[in-house]
Amino acid sequence: MDLILKRNLEHQTIPIERLCSIFSNVGIQKPMKSIENPIIDIKSPYLYQNIKRLQEDLPSNMQGTSQNEADYLNIDIKMETGTGKTYVYTKAIYELNKLYGFKKFIVAVPSLAIKAGTANFMKIQSNINHFKNVCGYKTEIKLRTVESIKTKKGSKRYVPNSIRDFVTSSNLQRNTIEVLLVNMQHLKESKNGVLVRDDYDSHIEGYYRPIDAISATRPIFLIDEPHRFSRENATFKFIEEQVKPQLIIRFGATFPSKFIGRGRNRVEVKDYQNLIYDLNIHKAFEQNLIKGIAKEHVESPDNEEEVFKILTMKKGEFVRFQKTELNEQGQAIKTTKELKTHDSLTLLSPKLSGITIDGILATKVNLSNGEEKFTGDVFFADVFATSYVRESIRLAIKRHFETERENFKRKFKIKTLALFFIDDIHSYRDNDMKEPYLKNIFEEELRGKLDEEINKCNIFELEYREYLEESLANITETHAGYFSQDNVSTEEEIEKEVNTILFDKERLLSLVDKNGKTNTTRFIFSKWTLKEGWDNPNIFTIAKLRSSGSDNSKLQEIGRGLRLPVDETGNRIENETFTLNYIVDFTEKDFVKKLEEEIYGETSFEQRVLTSEQIEKIATNKGLSKEEVLIDLMGKGFISFDREIKTDKLQEFINEYPEIFNKLDKNRVRDRNVDKNKKVAIRKENYLKLKDLWEQLNEKYYLHFDTIADEVLISIVSDVITEDLITTTVRRTKRETSEMVQGELIFNVTLDSIDISDDDTLNYGTFLKVVAENTNISIPLIHTGIVRASKLKKIENAFFTKDTVRSFSVYFKQRIYDELLKIYSYKKLPNTTVHPTELTEENGNPRDFVKTSAYLGVNERKGTPLENYLYDTILFDSEIEENNINENISSVEVYGKIPKRTMQIPFIDGSTYSPDFMYVIKDKEGKPTINLVVESKGVNKKQDLRGIEDHKIEAANKLFDMVKEVGINDEYGGQTKLEDIGDVLRRKGISVTYTRQTNNEKLLEIINDLIESE
Repeated sequence: MDLILKRNLEHQTIPIERLCSIFSNVGIQKPMKSIENPIIDIKSPYLYQNIKRLQEDLPSNMQGTSQNEADYLNIDIKMETGTGKTYVYTKAIYELNKLYGFKKFIVAVPSLAIKAGTANFMKIQSNINHFKNVCGYKTEIKLRTVESIKTKKGSKRYVPNSIRDFVTSSNLQRNTIEVLLVNMQHLKESKNGVLVRDDYDSHIEGYYRPIDAISATRPIFLIDEPHRFSRENATFKFIEEQVKPQLIIRFGATFPSKFIGRGRNRVEVKDYQNLIYDLNIHKAFEQNLIKGIAKEHVESPDNEEEVFKILTMKKGEFVRFQKTELNEQGQAIKTTKELKTHDSLTLLSPKLSGITIDGILATKVNLSNGEEKFTGDVFFADVFATSYVRESIRLAIKRHFETERENFKRKFKIKTLALFFIDDIHSYRDNDMKEPYLKNIFEEELRGKLDEEINKCNIFELEYREYLEESLANITETHAGYFSQDNVSTEEEIEKEVNTILFDKERLLSLVDKNGKTNTTRFIFSKWTLKEGWDNPNIFTIAKLRSSGSDNSKLQEIGRGLRLPVDETGNRIENETFTLNYIVDFTEKDFVKKLEEEIYGETSFEQRVLTSEQIEKIATNKGLSKEEVLIDLMGKGFISFDREIKTDKLQEFINEYPEIFNKLDKNRVRDRNVDKNKKVAIRKENYLKLKDLWEQLNEKYYLHFDTIADEVLISIVSDVITEDLITTTVRRTKRETSEMVQGELIFNVTLDSIDISDDDTLNYGTFLKVVAENTNISIPLIHTGIVRASKLKKIENAFFTKDTVRSFSVYFKQRIYDELLKIYSYKKLPNTTVHPTELTEENGNPRDFVKTSAYLGVNERKGTPLENYLYDTILFDSEIEENNINENISSVEVYGKIPKRTMQIPFIDGSTYSPDFMYVIKDKEGKPTINLVVESKGVNKKQDLRGIEDHKIEAANKLFDMVKEVGINDEYGGQTKLEDIGDVLRRKGISVTYTRQTNNEKLLEIINDLIESE
């Protein structure tokens, strides 16, 4: 599977355009030597005028132009992790070459893992084709990597070819761009450093030190992950003094800090220099460019937050335990204690009374209660029988399968991955030092969970059942690891795992391998080797089986899993909201709070005076008068007498009154431990009024498709080929079309001609086989369609390529989607039960409390709900939901928010969607006979809903129409008496109206229109 890159995403296009516009009216001199870049007039006043103009939309604390004393220009571009930073700086290289002729670029990264990811991105053929065929660049990047060299004593030392080729490439070669990829370990003075040693037996352009030759090219220098390249460290000084680039461009989500001022005035600020673009995490969440985050940790049953870890042991002598607990300030305090044979574990905690140490082996402790504990084991005192690590793994596996099952149901499946961070390679890799207990625990828990998930599969999940059974049969194939020590390993299996994780992202994302075998590898284990730079779009769960400490950036920690996922066709899914499950150590229980502090530390706050609207909102929520609110806020020091917000109290003010500021939507960053503890009572008298409607909504339905005729499939194959959606001619077609993602047409692209290389061409039989695998259409039908197309246009042999397969698959599935819209229907699942549900027990009686209150919403409004509301608490996810809950409409008998995951209506693209509210409404005679289901959408008008949203509205109406028909047939045994239909529908409660509500639509008007139409 190839990942399909998008060309014109706004958040990626803007920084490139800004970067290139910096040189408007700036003198760029032709190079004096054939090996060097054009020369930028660093002193040009236009440079800094252009930069200042580009900063107008940035917060004031991020503005400011600065010119170094050194002879280079620094430009900063801030992009949150997961938003396509590598794509942006790669495309920027192409664009700078195209516009200004720059040919020599250096990309510096902080680690080998990031280096591998960057190299893979620039070298993979599908990406090269994207920049060439889709973006229209006539040049191609020649990637050279700097590697360490090993020479035998007495042998000649030659300058590495990668460096020689980079330097000597002439700027007269118009069709190539030279990119030198280097990790920071090489950017320093070192006796045997590959770049700085001067004892080579040859020179480059007269230079014996490679770094001098590189400097002579006047390179453009790009820094990835700039927070690792502080201006104060030796690496950055080496870049300035030895590489001597004309231009340094720093691309990153996090930038280094610096201190300004002295004494009490000394403050820490981010070290931005000529920042021209700021895509921070707040904006990334708002624009739905990354996944949301749901943090969770394993809790002690009695809330005594202390854990024990076996650090080490010596056979027959002692065991060293480490105790970790939180003090009153929430800080983790660690203490150690050694115990000997026959010692009581009460020396560690009174809760371990009655347990003594019976024996101490090399890596195992035998306890008097019959249990065994190993070096590295972590456990709560009060759940000693089950280790803390095991509980964390169990929780992570549970969240993984919740997500995987939903992703597998989709029309275009998503391979779901999980990442585990651990602190000891020997706990995972087989070794002679100790038993790999962590791997053993994981496989034990995974086996049990696979058995459970297999048993849950119904008759419509046969394919998923096969996937799970293959996983169970070959459990070792489901997981893989990458650790820094693996780089020196000679074991074939370990090398295979490393290559899969670092270099072959596409293989990791595929559900089947190139031979058609099921690919079940989806659990990745690593230390912090993969903490920065490396990521994978389909990571949905990250489990930290160790604490990372308080100094690490929370934004960096979650960055491995923030990228939006891709489906099995390689398409990035942009029209949905996804969540990253984040399992942390209990010592990081306040992770969400610290993450929010970091987010808002990165987000400038420009408001200076509290508005009347904000005061009114606080007054309404608190049940106070405006005067009382002002007195309260002044008393807390949040505002002055003239309502001016005091900056020294700003963060505290925001934390206490998030609802009046532009706070992050709590749906995007939430704490599951807090959510699940919230108890929301069900008003049982109101439930009884909704009972019929609720039970109907919890009936189970499935999608049914009529068969698409073979003739239709053949015509689609022929049409896709003959309509020039795929072209291999030398001309460049100007045809505009729309790309298909998850069955939705979302943006226009210009399809350029495809230059064919010999490596891409497939023989006809192979072409048919690969197309069949990608489309699930039989080879004879595809062949017949191609033959039909060949009678309408000439098809050259060069047409049959990998690129054609990919393009054909995209447009074929677009046409199939259109056909599926015509032939699908809903059918009721036989022999299913309604109860239990989120609101009811197995016997159908209402619960005392909602089973999972988080499904009602992550925001809470204080106060008592209206009497006819189903619950005693106001929980909501959006402003439109909050308004609906608080709107008092006299014609509404009873209403309630539908818990998420209750009514999941399946759609033809494999996704599901759920309405938000249910209402029982009084008719014109005042009788509660009208049932209404509402889906609230946070857009201003229905025209803002995308095409797929309209299709889903039609699907919901189709479902409710089917429910109505089923109810009538059930009542009359299939015989419909028209004069009695109305009575039947009302008596059985099966007549339901479904509608969507946008921000500009008042619920009262919707309900009144419905009453009038009855």
